Amino acid sequence: MTLNIIFAVFILGISLCWLRWSATGGLLIAFSVISYGSIASGLVPDYLMSRLQSPFASQLQSPLEDNTVFVVLGLGTQAITEENHQVVEPLAFSFGPIFAAAKYLRQCELKNLQCRLIASGGNNDDTGISEADSIADQLKKAGIDDASIITESRSHNSWQNAKFTSQILRELKPAKVVLLQSAPFLRRNLVYFNHFGLKPTPIAAAYLTTSHTNISSAGLNFLVFDVALHEQIGLWRYQIYNFLGWNEPAQPPLITADILFHFNKGAAHG
Repeated sequence: MTLNIIFAVFILGISLCWLRWSATGGLLIAFSVISYGSIASGLVPDYLMSRLQSPFASQLQSPLEDNTVFVVLGLGTQAITEENHQVVEPLAFSFGPIFAAAKYLRQCELKNLQCRLIASGGNNDDTGISEADSIADQLKKAGIDDASIITESRSHNSWQNAKFTSQILRELKPAKVVLLQSAPFLRRNLVYFNHFGLKPTPIAAAYLTTSHTNISSAGLNFLVFDVALHEQIGLWRYQIYNFLGWNEPAQPPLITADILFHFNKGAAHG
């Protein structure tokens, strides 16, 4: 997306110079060249991605609790050919959260804790299988009990993920809610969940970076920039919609045992 815009601005600048609007055309050409260089070099993408991802830990910072609900949001599905058969599986970004979910659910089982998982996401890619079902299938392949998995297949975007998942969580009344998500998407997801009264514990189940990798390239840098830009636009849109009153009414907080513990701890120190 960004690369196409830069190319269009560059062509527009050349056209304006040809039409003898050399000052404006020169500015557009300079802007496109500087933009391309700052993104292709990884300088801007790395800065933006660091801002998005650095606040979040990759491991749960407190012991597992009974009646914990983990949440994994779908990030798309894809149809692939596997041993001459077409199968549907989650997109690559989804596997970090799926692996993390399998790990934590297995730990719950070993500690005799009652933990569940909500997989959220509809059939948004016309593959015939919802994101929620594709996540559940991968977890079952990893040996996770089907009874511990709840699927929510109505969502068509991150906003609906938060809305419909919050409705399920209000019925479950968990002691703790843990959101397992790829780090670039956590900030926006948390804003949406907070709007619907949830304050889940965020776990960064995967990171996206342009540095310290042997596959660094201009293409990867533009991908990372597009992801960061998409997330920032989502946050701006939420704020604008709130200002204009276009968002659904905010929901009252869901009080979990985890929230009560931190509230009582703060009150004791106060």
